[in-house]
Amino acid sequence: MKISGIICEYNPLHNGHLYHLQQVRHAGADGIVAVMSGNFVQRGDAAILDKFTRARLAIEGGADLVIELPVPYALAPAENFAMGGVAILTALGNVQEISFGSESGDIRLISQAARACRVCKSDYADVMEDFLRSGYSYPEVLSQMVRQLYGEETAAVLRHPNNTLAIAYLNAIEELHSHLTPITIRRHGAGHNATQQAADGSASATYIRQFFSEGGDCRHMMPAFSWQALKEARNMGHIASMQYLERLILYKLRTTDPDELRDIAEIGQGLEFRLYKAKRSASLEELLGAIRTRRYPMARLRRILLHILLDIRMKDIQTYPPYGRILAFNDMGREILRDSKSKRLLPFSHSLAELAQTSKEAGRCAALESQSTDIYQLARPIIGQGESDFRRRMIPSKSAAHQHES
Repeated sequence: MKISGIICEYNPLHNGHLYHLQQVRHAGADGIVAVMSGNFVQRGDAAILDKFTRARLAIEGGADLVIELPVPYALAPAENFAMGGVAILTALGNVQEISFGSESGDIRLISQAARACRVCKSDYADVMEDFLRSGYSYPEVLSQMVRQLYGEETAAVLRHPNNTLAIAYLNAIEELHSHLTPITIRRHGAGHNATQQAADGSASATYIRQFFSEGGDCRHMMPAFSWQALKEARNMGHIASMQYLERLILYKLRTTDPDELRDIAEIGQGLEFRLYKAKRSASLEELLGAIRTRRYPMARLRRILLHILLDIRMKDIQTYPPYGRILAFNDMGREILRDSKSKRLLPFSHSLAELAQTSKEAGRCAALESQSTDIYQLARPIIGQGESDFRRRMIPSKSAAHQHES
């Protein structure tokens, strides 16, 4: 049985994602395992739909098993995001390959760029640190160093977001000594984070979220079942947005001192003092404007604000995931889980409560996950109940595992 892995967000699932899933299947995958971000995503935002709905849509779109990427890794820089996903796919024990989209579509060139990045970060770490202290952003410094050492062709790979994430996957495979074989599929249509539709009618998740928030009809940009889920969520008041967390974020910042901020994930180089001074801000927009610098891209700043709100510490993103939480599966997914039982390197379960008991690290990760879900329930027009993550139970059916609250 050939099993392929995907690391994803599906925020929301659209035609580009469907194309990727179809290409993985056409390439010979008997089963597809998706490691998917939970209720918060890597760009520093609340997911438009909750993780259980998105997991169900992933199954309808062609995945067979969906495992949650825990919140410390879902809300992390590309390297840590990739490390979390690759670690979970590797730990399942029977996934043979990882498939990802890229602007390049050339695994040789991406592998070359990945090696160049590893050399720069290891052999020239002191040079990188000097440039960073001068106020340059990390991507800028890395791109310039790769160009000087390896040439323009290799450096050009780093200028595209999906290529950058592909490099992070390859470097995670290298660091973990993972058995996963990397496979890349060339991205077509709208680019990552594109703010308008492509000529072929395709659209990025960024455009779809914005267009949908303005009342736009997105049905031609995504599978019918995904569009239906969006409409139903809107009617129920279940579309999440950071705007509903604005007061919580401002409150948290106003009641946190610099010493506490220093331990928060991704904070460094004195940013804690800028944050502390900016706590007088009267809106999220004003706050982000006050702390933004050339060195800190907006996505990183948004993640940091969520780290503060969710109490995600630096140590939480510097370790490997302690478990794999199952969000949804179909009949093939059940077979994948059954086949993996004697090969697993971590505990896997649908029950967060059970997983929390497996180790001290698992307890910490599960607590962060539960807390993040409770806060996510406040990020929607109609507030959801608290303590919902520990109370989820899975009721398998012939086609999929549906989620209900007990």
